Parts: sequence; C-alpha cells; structure tokens
Amino acid sequence: MKTVERADITGIAPIMTAGKPMKRLVRSALFAALIPASPLMADGTAVFATGNTDAPLMTFYWQDRDHTRLEADGQPAHVLAIDGKAYGVVEMNGRAVAMNLESLSAILGASGDVQRLGPNTVVPTHITAFETTGQTEVVAGIEGEVYQVSWEDSNGQARMDEAVLSRNPLVGEMQRALIQGMTQAMARSTGVSGQEAASHELERRGLAVLRFADDFRLESINDADLSEATFALPRAPVDLQRLLKGVMGG
Repeated sequence: MKTVERADITGIAPIMTAGKPMKRLVRSALFAALIPASPLMADGTAVFATGNTDAPLMTFYWQDRDHTRLEADGQPAHVLAIDGKAYGVVEMNGRAVAMNLESLSAILGASGDVQRLGPNTVVPTHITAFETTGQTEVVAGIEGEVYQVSWEDSNGQARMDEAVLSRNPLVGEMQRALIQGMTQAMARSTGVSGQEAASHELERRGLAVLRFADDFRLESINDADLSEATFALPRAPVDLQRLLKGVMGG
C-alpha cells in the first residue's frame, strides 16, 4: 500500500510545476470576466496570453457554461469546470487523475514557490471611468476599439489600463463560458471573488474584451465542434490532503 501511495504522490509534482501558470490563468480569467453575457452558446476554442512573455499560452475550450476546460501549453495538467465545480487534472503513473481544485489550492499554497490561489489574489472590483480613445486595434484578427479604463482593485488601489473591446459575438460567447463556467467555478473553489460589479458595468455597455493591458490578450478563436472527451473527468476526484497525510504519516 505504501508503495502505491509513494508512487501516487510523485504525480503531484507536474501539477505543482503548473501552479504558477494556473495562478496567472486564474487572474487572467478574472480580468476576462469583465465582459458581457451572450444569449447563445456554441462549442469553441480560444487561445490567449497572460502577461508574462515567458509564460505559456493558455487554451480555453467550451461546450456550454457547465463544460469548460483551461490548459497551459506544454504543461502536464489542465483545469476542468464541470457543473459549477473546478478540478485539476494531472497524469499519475500513466493515467489521468482529477483533483478537486479547492484541495489543489491548499497544496499549491503550501509550496514556498507558489502563492495561494485564494482571497489574496488581486482582481478588479469597480470601474471608475471608461473613456474611448478614438483609436482601433486588431487583436486575433478582430478589430476593436481602444479604451482607457480606470478601475479599483480588491486591495482598494486605483489603477488605469488600456483595453481593446469589441462587440464580436463569438468573443462574447467565449467569455460568457469563461465567466459563468470556469471563472465562477474557480471562485467557488479558491475564494477569489469581488469582480462582479466591474463585469456588470461592461455587460451594460455590451462590449467584450480582446485585450486588457498586458494581463489578457486573445491570440485566436474559432467555433469548431469539440468531442465529449475534451470535458470528461477521468475518474472520481482524489483527496490530495488525505493522500498527503497518509504518505507523511499524519
């Protein structure tokens, strides 16, 4: 039994390595949540960058708000949001295993190299000014208008950033899935919240985000059909904290 447990625990290393991209992914998803909801939903795939030029690109897949997937290029792990719950999925001993993201956040927070995915994550809470510059910018082949957005973060800090916004319906669909599916599931699992007022303001204006400062930039998007396997949980989620206690003798 201990041999199995020892082998299983080594499988946590890849998802620990993926911790920093996942943290950037959470924050970027929250910035992308500053967008409107669309009444329609179709399968699709979007690729976006998250600020750090050394960070991998993120790929987001959606079927509807209850079936979404987010992964970092080159990382051996991804996140699934299924029916309002978020799971980290990683290879262990040649098989894929799902881990509840709430437990995963606690494990990542225990690492000295990884900041906890939780309430201390800084997110936009209020938009205080919203001004068009009269300029346009093409992002992912889609033309958008350039705005100066003044906003307040969850620490009460006033900020101003440039954003490129569009009324493109496919971008609206993608970000609806990102907000109502992945982002809300992550918020429930990690305790990151507070961006609702800011997202409602852009929803009122009917605009979708193509780029927000250097935190989020759409690279590509398409509406190709996806297989059910893209969103399938490989097995019942494991309890990482219980597994660690068993291995460590706690």
